Amino acid sequence: MKKSLFALAAVGAFAGAAQAQSSVSVYGIMDGSYTATSNESKTTASGATTTVKGRNTVNGDGALSTSRLGFRGVEDLGRGLKAEFVLEYDLVNIGNGGNGNDISVAENATNANAAASGTQSGFGARYSWIGLSDAKIGSLRLGRQEQAVFTVLAGMGLAGAANNIAGSIYSAGSTGSSPNSASIRPVTVFLNQAITYISPNISGVQVTAQYSSNAYEANSTTKNNGARETGGAITYSGVKNLQVGYAIALQDVDVAAVTAAAASGTSDTVVGVTAASTKVTQQVIAANYDFGVVRPYVNWTQIKNVSSGVVARDQSAYELGLRAPITPVIGVWASSFFGTKKTAANSATLAATTTGNADLRGMQLGATYAFSKRTTAYAIYGQQSVKGKDAAANTEIKSLGYALGLRHTF
Repeated sequence: MKKSLFALAAVGAFAGAAQAQSSVSVYGIMDGSYTATSNESKTTASGATTTVKGRNTVNGDGALSTSRLGFRGVEDLGRGLKAEFVLEYDLVNIGNGGNGNDISVAENATNANAAASGTQSGFGARYSWIGLSDAKIGSLRLGRQEQAVFTVLAGMGLAGAANNIAGSIYSAGSTGSSPNSASIRPVTVFLNQAITYISPNISGVQVTAQYSSNAYEANSTTKNNGARETGGAITYSGVKNLQVGYAIALQDVDVAAVTAAAASGTSDTVVGVTAASTKVTQQVIAANYDFGVVRPYVNWTQIKNVSSGVVARDQSAYELGLRAPITPVIGVWASSFFGTKKTAANSATLAATTTGNADLRGMQLGATYAFSKRTTAYAIYGQQSVKGKDAAANTEIKSLGYALGLRHTF
């Protein structure tokens, strides 16, 4: 009897130990703000000026950070090997209680069961990957992940981090609750159906290799359509307080499939892709150094779009920034970017990312107040412009935005 009880206790203890080695955690961000935006398209030759303004109370997209809900799991498999997964979703508009992506008119027209345009189609997709990791040999991840070029840019080169207000090279485009008509974002952020290898950190050096044969698929029945992407990064943090990184993404685009997918609302937008593009190259160099009283940031980005051997868009820009702690709970930052955009054939019609040669400019100011480690109040102001040159010299696109908000992480 005593032996049986002892054996039962031993099994229970082993089961408890095994159970303790596996964990799933819930995390997220709730970010709400009063956000005001203004977009202006100006043609001085005709004297006509078009201005579009917007106001958003409790913008749930998040001005400082995108609101999100995530699940992270880790299981210790023994001998240093671990299984991992991450599922993360956008909380698109917490102010209205609507979470997920708006159903587009085009998508609604192709789906008889879809609700009316403007309703929500569920949580917005962010991360969805599973993988294995080992401290000695590195990590392997399968699924929807962030691009290596985005990791380096957002993680090392932005004084304002990856916030969603105009004035930074990263600032998002003209959709959503914080429209920015002058957006010239050089990276795509997420990569579908990706295979990513991340090496161990050896003397401060870490290497990432990434591939997807179907980065931006049209739909579930045409898995081979879309864009192939090969990319990677190398980062260095071997010197105290210093971070430096380089990343590249090479996209080979099936234009017909991507265009059809975008029209039906079933794929992500491929940054830099136009109706005639076949290959896109994205590059990022980023660095920062913490002096204690201030941390300077710098990044260089390039996006080149080549169609049938002709460069359709060649854009490069530099962004410089400073971030400083004023007190233990107050922080401020300032940044500015400048660059140029060249297109195959200049045009009297200027677009932010396609037609017309242009000079690119932007600046941003921000401040945060930490009530605690998890709750932060913030204020952000930014503006940017795409100013035409040569044939498009009399045209300019401007975007301005500011936000006052509160963010809580959990």
